[in-house]
Amino acid sequence: MNTNLTKALTLIGMTAFGYAYGQLNLNDYPAMKLIEPTGFVHSAKLLTGKNILILYFPDCDHCQREAAEIGKHIKAFTYYQVWFISIASHQDNARFAKDYQLAQHKNFHFVRTDAGDIYRNFGNLPTPSFFIYSAGRQLVKSFKGETTIEEILKAL
Repeated sequence: MNTNLTKALTLIGMTAFGYAYGQLNLNDYPAMKLIEPTGFVHSAKLLTGKNILILYFPDCDHCQREAAEIGKHIKAFTYYQVWFISIASHQDNARFAKDYQLAQHKNFHFVRTDAGDIYRNFGNLPTPSFFIYSAGRQLVKSFKGETTIEEILKAL
């Protein structure tokens, strides 16, 4: 097969794969698993209502500062389901939720996902990364990397 034709077909296939998994269209909810400590699996693609997806690592100092700021402004998040999503263990996620006093809020969820799900949907991202979705399932705003709480609050 012609080398240029092979490259073109590979590029078309990779583009189609990216569209199928949402990597190239961040306006949609990502096709990824959100795994609760109980083992129950949510599909991010099927979330309803207002949601905030936060990709983070429990040991990340930027993520810890963001969590502390969110805790100080907790009332601003009342009308959202807030999903802290990590590839870390459930134990590490639970410790983080407790340390930053977010565990007691019913609208805050600390879940695991696979690294492959993150990469397929978002590529490489700095942590924390925020994706704020409207009740109409549209991406309102995304923030990649540590962001001031004032900027986040303006987007809510």
